[in-house]
Amino acid sequence: MDPAMKATQDHTSRVVMDIVKRYDVDGIHFDDYFYPYPSYNGDKDFPDDKSWSAYVNSGGKLSRGDWRRDGVNKLIERLYAEIKQEKKHVKFGLSPFGIWRPGYPSTVTGFDQYEKLYADAKLWLNKGWIDYFTPQLYWPINKQGQSFPDLLGWWQSENTLQRHLWPGISIGTNKNGVTNNKEVLDEISLTRSMLPKSMGAVHWSVSSLTKNPTLTKELKAGPYSIPALVPASPWLDAIAPASPQVAITKSKDKLNIQWSSKDKDATGWILYAQYDNKWEYTIMGKAQLNASLQLLNADTAGKTSTLKNIMVTAVDRTGNESEQQLIPVN
Repeated sequence: MDPAMKATQDHTSRVVMDIVKRYDVDGIHFDDYFYPYPSYNGDKDFPDDKSWSAYVNSGGKLSRGDWRRDGVNKLIERLYAEIKQEKKHVKFGLSPFGIWRPGYPSTVTGFDQYEKLYADAKLWLNKGWIDYFTPQLYWPINKQGQSFPDLLGWWQSENTLQRHLWPGISIGTNKNGVTNNKEVLDEISLTRSMLPKSMGAVHWSVSSLTKNPTLTKELKAGPYSIPALVPASPWLDAIAPASPQVAITKSKDKLNIQWSSKDKDATGWILYAQYDNKWEYTIMGKAQLNASLQLLNADTAGKTSTLKNIMVTAVDRTGNESEQQLIPVN
């Protein structure tokens, strides 16, 4: 399909909005959806003579490249607006090629998506036409010309509206079929240190991850040892749900907890528990309205700690959490 044609854009919009309207999705994700890479057509130019001629004959003044980019820009902006008009909480995210243009930043060389894919990904991020942005940063930290931290830092400098920036990290293998597990773990750590307000990463691909039991074990024992909420998106909704009503009772060695809420925005719960001086938490879905905690907790070394306090908070679809109210366990 020709991205510049209105019929193509209308069809894309209809497909996206059919999903948004009929299904309870959290988001719509576009993975490198623009003009195709030149290799798909034997390195020949994209065959859009018909639509280009129609544009020129109608008095169009843009260059062919700018005209192509303008069509993509209009589609991205249109989809964001249409999704939000239907369901404001549904996120729209993109994962463009990791390099905007060679020389941005100055250390970067390589493929020019702006010129070859007609994707002005920087503009979409600058304009806030996305809720999260996942540039495909599939190069190692020390890769000359395509350094992972150099590119991540540049994209963050362009993130003027502070949308979520969750880089794409490659789990791919080398020529010998081996994944550099340390590189993956180091890139996650680097991302968290560089983007403390938007910690998160997207792995490509999940098939490579599931086929690497050593890496999955290291991830579960390390950076992904504790479940996390998706960070809040205050540009979509900054109002936290009301705190739930909580009741507790004791039975033998357990504390039984029940909670309820009339706030329709609450779509999940977090149960916090303080054993001696250490806090831990559990994230639960909307349907769960009760839980039990051990009054005495023994760790793997056999050391026992006592349950001192609990809290139950509500969470909404965009990640806002209700006020934390401490409940002592007498």
